[in-house]
Amino acid sequence: MSWYTGQSSSKTKIFGEKENLMTDLMANPAAWAISEELRKIIAEAIREKSGACIISFRDPNYSAERGGFHPVEIMVSGSGEIQYITDFAFVGIEPHSELVKEIDFDFSCGAFQHFCREYPISEGRELFMIWMSNFTMYHRMGVYEISIEEIEEG
Repeated sequence: MSWYTGQSSSKTKIFGEKENLMTDLMANPAAWAISEELRKIIAEAIREKSGACIISFRDPNYSAERGGFHPVEIMVSGSGEIQYITDFAFVGIEPHSELVKEIDFDFSCGAFQHFCREYPISEGRELFMIWMSNFTMYHRMGVYEISIEEIEEG
């Protein structure tokens, strides 16, 4: 199984075969660079999985009242493509606040969303780099509980 990010027509390899997870990125100017640290986080989370899955990263203390670290989901297809990376946040005032998508990098359809406004994925590249840096730092801090859900692709 190989691991990619990017649209189906322009994939960037981030992982090789399961037996040799860490490989070099294939040269592809249309694809986005994924840090080695993020690759390792994903590889560690899915090392026992064989198909498509959603990796959920949750700060158990995050709430609308106290704040905290935003929940994140990363969906990886059975063929090894990162389909989306979504960062959630609470909006509204208690008791009517709700958890919504704040940032969504949907590589599978080439769209980037920020608080429900949709843009071409290319417009989210700079924000993605900032998000990736922050997320990996929070992961190093140990703030997330991680769960993995295997899913059927359809």
